[in-house]
Amino acid sequence: MSTDIDYSRLKDDLIIEYAKKRLIIEKKAAASNLSEVQRSMSLQMMKSIYTHLNCLESYENANSLDKALDAIDLAKIYESVDRREQEKTNTKLNYDDFVVLELLRYFKHDFFKWVNSPSCPCGSTDVSTVGVKRPDSANNPDQISIIEIHQCQKCHHQIEFPRINNPVSLLRTRTGRCGEWVNCFLLILTALIGEGKDRIRYVWNNEDHVWCEYYSSGLRRWVHLDPCEGVFDETLLYCDNWGKRMSYVIGFNKNSVVDLSKKYITKDKQIDQSSVADPSKVEKVITYYNVKKADDYLTQSKSIYSERESWKALYTDVFVPRNLERGELRTEEEATVSSDLPKGRQTGSVEWTKARGEDG
Repeated sequence: MSTDIDYSRLKDDLIIEYAKKRLIIEKKAAASNLSEVQRSMSLQMMKSIYTHLNCLESYENANSLDKALDAIDLAKIYESVDRREQEKTNTKLNYDDFVVLELLRYFKHDFFKWVNSPSCPCGSTDVSTVGVKRPDSANNPDQISIIEIHQCQKCHHQIEFPRINNPVSLLRTRTGRCGEWVNCFLLILTALIGEGKDRIRYVWNNEDHVWCEYYSSGLRRWVHLDPCEGVFDETLLYCDNWGKRMSYVIGFNKNSVVDLSKKYITKDKQIDQSSVADPSKVEKVITYYNVKKADDYLTQSKSIYSERESWKALYTDVFVPRNLERGELRTEEEATVSSDLPKGRQTGSVEWTKARGEDG
């Protein structure tokens, strides 16, 4: 009688059993908290989480990704990437990391433009905001949220500045503030390194700023990116450099929602989270959505792969990355901010950054 053991199958059996039990446990926990989660949804904080839950879907359309690649100077970018790789001083960085670094530089200096107020056709830049209006809801291909109305102080002409949310439209306009910058940047970043992979993340801050992260296979962790500032891997940029006070920072990637507050907010700049939303309720809401994302991932996988392969994929693509990140989130003591960064926020007018408490 043969006693040979198929260790590969045994390994798969254990993985599948773990994935099944974990999903069952998490579903039960989510179900027990469902009524509390539903009551919490009236809070603005929870509405914001819900609004951003599937924000990365904007960057998954193949046609949009093709347009992103057509809009940028790939030859220029990759020429600089090759030079960076030849000159590299950090051996942990791989080719994709150099692509990201060069895209940050290219996007900020050659592609996108920051707008405080739009210039008047008469040539004057002395323009003031006088109001806002809503876009035409029946015809809004640019996904405009609001239209700012500015008035020239020289000729009194009124100029409209639409706040565009369609990343493909932003490839054409190439102007905006942090929301437009991150939106367009993420589309291009996805086209270059992230298509079909869960390695791109949209990061939202309750105090009116957004940025992003990507998963670096070289550094083996999620890395902070701020396209507006052209900054790479500076998690304490906002608190230690800008002097910004924050309450919550939440990350949204394809398969997970993550509370990144401890990663980005120092103790001295931490706004009391309870003044915004009960932290325990925020945790339960995030857990609820993560269970839903895991369940949706499994359902989608089963429509493509076998039952066994689907459970293995859930383990590999969802549960393992979540487990790893829990240990990766750096504490305040472990993180530093580069001393060679200019002090304070570099985008936006002096008055605007000072009013927001971001002037350093």
